[in-house]
Amino acid sequence: MQREQDSVHPGITGHADVMVLSPENDEDNDDPHPYWYARVLGIYHANIRHIGPNSKSLEPRQLNFLFVRWFGRDSDPQPGWKAKRLTRLGFVPGNDGSAFGFLDPSQVIRGVHLIPAFHWGQVTTKYLPRSPIARGSDNPDEDWQLYYIGV
Repeated sequence: MQREQDSVHPGITGHADVMVLSPENDEDNDDPHPYWYARVLGIYHANIRHIGPNSKSLEPRQLNFLFVRWFGRDSDPQPGWKAKRLTRLGFVPGNDGSAFGFLDPSQVIRGVHLIPAFHWGQVTTKYLPRSPIARGSDNPDEDWQLYYIGV
Protein backbone atom coordinates (compact mmCIF):
# COMPACT_ATOMS: atom_id res chain seq x y z
CA MET A 1 0.00 0.00 0.00
CA GLN A 2 1.30 3.48 -0.78
CA ARG A 3 0.06 6.77 0.69
CA GLU A 4 1.63 9.78 -1.02
CA GLN A 5 5.39 9.21 -0.48
CA ASP A 6 5.12 6.55 2.26
CA SER A 7 4.89 2.89 1.40
CA VAL A 8 3.54 0.42 3.93
CA HIS A 9 4.63 -3.18 3.69
CA PRO A 10 3.90 -5.63 6.51
CA GLY A 11 6.72 -7.97 5.47
CA ILE A 12 9.52 -5.40 5.67
CA THR A 13 10.85 -4.37 9.08
CA GLY A 14 10.41 -0.65 9.62
CA HIS A 15 7.75 -0.26 6.91
CA ALA A 16 4.74 -1.68 8.72
CA ASP A 17 3.96 1.01 11.31
CA VAL A 18 1.34 3.71 10.66
CA MET A 19 -0.40 6.55 12.42
CA VAL A 20 -4.08 7.52 12.35
CA LEU A 21 -6.04 10.38 13.91
CA SER A 22 -7.06 9.64 17.47
CA PRO A 23 -10.71 9.76 18.51
CA GLU A 24 -9.57 10.81 22.02
CA ASN A 25 -10.60 14.23 23.29
CA ASP A 26 -10.33 16.24 26.50
CA GLU A 27 -13.67 14.95 27.80
CA ASP A 28 -12.76 11.27 27.42
CA ASN A 29 -9.15 11.40 28.51
CA ASP A 30 -7.06 13.53 30.90
CA ASP A 31 -4.08 13.41 28.55
CA PRO A 32 -5.33 13.01 24.97
CA HIS A 33 -2.84 12.33 22.21
CA PRO A 34 -3.64 13.43 18.64
CA TYR A 35 -2.63 10.11 17.03
CA TRP A 36 -2.97 6.37 17.48
CA TYR A 37 -0.31 4.00 16.17
CA ALA A 38 -0.57 0.51 14.70
CA ARG A 39 1.54 -2.17 13.04
CA VAL A 40 0.06 -3.40 9.76
CA LEU A 41 -0.03 -7.21 9.74
CA GLY A 42 -1.81 -7.61 6.43
CA ILE A 43 -3.22 -5.65 3.51
CA TYR A 44 -6.38 -7.18 2.06
CA HIS A 45 -9.19 -6.54 -0.34
CA ALA A 46 -12.55 -8.20 -0.82
CA ASN A 47 -15.09 -7.95 -3.60
CA ILE A 48 -18.40 -7.17 -1.93
CA ARG A 49 -21.93 -6.59 -3.09
CA HIS A 50 -24.34 -4.59 -0.97
CA ILE A 51 -27.89 -5.85 -1.38
CA GLY A 52 -29.62 -4.01 1.47
CA PRO A 53 -32.46 -1.50 1.16
CA ASN A 54 -29.99 1.43 0.89
CA SER A 55 -27.99 -0.23 -1.88
CA LYS A 56 -27.11 2.01 -4.80
CA SER A 57 -25.82 -0.76 -7.07
CA LEU A 58 -25.89 -4.53 -7.20
CA GLU A 59 -22.50 -4.67 -8.87
CA PRO A 60 -19.61 -5.99 -6.75
CA ARG A 61 -17.04 -3.43 -5.69
CA GLN A 62 -13.63 -3.78 -4.14
CA LEU A 63 -13.22 -3.01 -0.43
CA ASN A 64 -9.66 -2.50 0.84
CA PHE A 65 -8.77 -2.96 4.51
CA LEU A 66 -5.79 -3.42 6.81
CA PHE A 67 -5.41 -5.93 9.63
CA VAL A 68 -3.49 -4.15 12.41
CA ARG A 69 -2.02 -4.69 15.86
CA TRP A 70 -2.47 -1.58 18.01
CA PHE A 71 0.13 0.19 20.12
CA GLY A 72 -0.71 1.90 23.41
CA ARG A 73 1.08 4.93 24.86
CA ASP A 74 3.31 4.60 27.90
CA SER A 75 2.70 7.83 29.82
CA ASP A 76 5.15 7.17 32.64
CA PRO A 77 7.37 9.16 32.71
CA GLN A 78 5.49 12.08 31.17
CA PRO A 79 6.70 12.59 27.56
CA GLY A 80 6.94 15.86 25.68
CA TRP A 81 9.13 18.75 24.68
CA LYS A 82 9.17 20.28 28.17
CA ALA A 83 10.17 16.96 29.75
CA LYS A 84 12.68 16.34 26.91
CA ARG A 85 11.39 12.79 26.46
CA LEU A 86 10.10 11.04 23.37
CA THR A 87 6.70 9.40 23.54
CA ARG A 88 6.99 5.67 24.21
CA LEU A 89 4.67 3.03 22.82
CA GLY A 90 4.13 -0.61 23.64
CA PHE A 91 1.83 -3.19 22.12
CA VAL A 92 -1.61 -3.58 23.62
CA PRO A 93 -1.62 -7.02 25.36
CA GLY A 94 -2.90 -9.79 23.11
CA ASN A 95 -5.64 -10.85 25.54
CA ASP A 96 -7.21 -7.36 25.33
CA GLY A 97 -10.16 -7.27 22.93
CA SER A 98 -8.81 -4.11 21.28
CA ALA A 99 -5.28 -5.42 20.58
CA PHE A 100 -6.10 -6.24 16.94
CA GLY A 101 -8.44 -4.64 14.47
CA PHE A 102 -9.33 -3.74 10.93
CA LEU A 103 -8.65 -0.31 9.51
CA ASP A 104 -9.72 1.54 6.37
CA PRO A 105 -6.52 2.49 4.45
CA SER A 106 -7.93 5.99 3.88
CA GLN A 107 -7.65 6.61 7.65
CA VAL A 108 -3.86 6.19 7.56
CA ILE A 109 -2.15 9.56 7.77
CA ARG A 110 1.35 8.30 7.08
CA GLY A 111 3.91 5.67 7.91
CA VAL A 112 5.77 6.21 11.17
CA HIS A 113 9.30 5.31 12.22
CA LEU A 114 9.37 3.54 15.58
CA ILE A 115 12.70 3.07 17.34
CA PRO A 116 13.02 0.06 19.66
CA ALA A 117 13.76 1.11 23.25
CA PHE A 118 16.72 -1.23 23.61
CA HIS A 119 17.11 -0.44 27.30
CA TRP A 120 13.82 -2.17 28.12
CA GLY A 121 14.69 -5.27 26.09
CA GLN A 122 12.48 -7.79 24.35
CA VAL A 123 9.62 -9.76 25.82
CA THR A 124 8.30 -13.11 24.76
CA THR A 125 4.91 -13.88 26.28
CA LYS A 126 4.04 -10.71 28.20
CA TYR A 127 1.90 -9.33 25.38
CA LEU A 128 1.25 -12.27 23.12
CA PRO A 129 2.13 -15.96 22.86
CA ARG A 130 4.24 -17.22 19.94
CA SER A 131 2.54 -15.90 16.81
CA PRO A 132 3.91 -15.80 13.26
CA ILE A 133 0.73 -13.97 12.22
CA ALA A 134 1.10 -11.07 14.67
CA ARG A 135 4.89 -10.87 14.63
CA GLY A 136 5.97 -12.22 11.28
CA SER A 137 7.67 -15.46 10.42
CA ASP A 138 11.22 -14.11 10.89
CA ASN A 139 10.77 -13.61 14.66
CA PRO A 140 7.51 -15.13 15.94
CA ASP A 141 8.64 -15.25 19.59
CA GLU A 142 9.63 -11.73 20.62
CA ASP A 143 8.52 -8.10 20.57
CA TRP A 144 10.40 -5.11 21.87
CA GLN A 145 8.81 -4.10 25.14
CA LEU A 146 8.73 -0.40 24.23
CA TYR A 147 9.32 1.79 21.18
CA TYR A 148 10.04 5.50 20.77
CA ILE A 149 8.23 7.52 18.13
CA GLY A 150 10.80 9.01 15.75
CA VAL A 151 10.05 12.73 15.40
